[in-house]
Amino acid sequence: MELKDLYLKSQLKITIANDLSAGMLNHCYLLSCVDDYLLDNFVVFMAKEIFCSSEEKPCLTCNNCQKIEHGNMVDLMFFPKSEKTLVTDDINEIVNDCYIKPMESEYKIYVLKNFHLCTVQAQNKLLKTLEEPPQNVVFILTTTNESLILPTISSRSKKINVNLVSDKECESVLESLKVKNAEIISKMSGGNISLALNMSKSGDASSIVGLCIDMLLNMKASSDIIKYSSKILALKKDFVFFLDCLQLVLRDVAVASTSKISFSTFKDDILKLSKGLSCKQIKYISDKINKIYEKLSFNCNLPALVDKFLLDILEVKFLCQK
Repeated sequence: MELKDLYLKSQLKITIANDLSAGMLNHCYLLSCVDDYLLDNFVVFMAKEIFCSSEEKPCLTCNNCQKIEHGNMVDLMFFPKSEKTLVTDDINEIVNDCYIKPMESEYKIYVLKNFHLCTVQAQNKLLKTLEEPPQNVVFILTTTNESLILPTISSRSKKINVNLVSDKECESVLESLKVKNAEIISKMSGGNISLALNMSKSGDASSIVGLCIDMLLNMKASSDIIKYSSKILALKKDFVFFLDCLQLVLRDVAVASTSKISFSTFKDDILKLSKGLSCKQIKYISDKINKIYEKLSFNCNLPALVDKFLLDILEVKFLCQK
């Protein structure tokens, strides 16, 4: 599935199409989603929708759509331009420019990405323009944290929540981007494409999930601790990713009887684990993982932490019989 298909069935598409049809585009839209990759792509489709000259919008092939695709639409501007976050100079440029009439089309559109990172001073400066907006100008603000945006800005915007995609849709997008282990990573991300792409930068997800399962299944004596400890420590920067995988493996084991297994590739092993681990054992191991997350924020001795964790798993496997 392509991103265009996801946009075409989104609430954002429905809202903008209705506003265009009624000739009542809002002067400011506030798009909110925890997935900034989805936001960044949807806002481009939204701009194409507004500028598109075809009846079926966005067509992606008309002159305006192609100009946007190649970054040549002079009436469409994205901010910030050079900094990672919006600064007062960006807002000053927008405020000074927005009163100049569009050059090529009916509208001028200003896209302000990650608006929640904008300073209070800069937000207040834009607020004055939103209170008396110029004609034929549309502001599109995107955010992954609406709570950081001034209520006075939010109240003057048409708010649209962009929902996360399904695991399958996320998997399809990852496959189109040639991401390895797309199925595993999409399920781990919960449909958050940005999170999934960050996860894909870690080591081989499939082998890390396999290590989690192998450890839970086959670590049966204290002599095994050295073997699994060395494998875990060898992950280095992927250690937190290993913990994330382990939590999700435990979740799969807990729901194995309901056939709602996320890691379908490892279904047989998950089912085998579900027969050997009780709910009490699963909760105990999960609680230990949460404590490791907390300790990682301190300068802890990681090898000792891992060895203690593996020993705890061994003990609970013997002490908490199913």
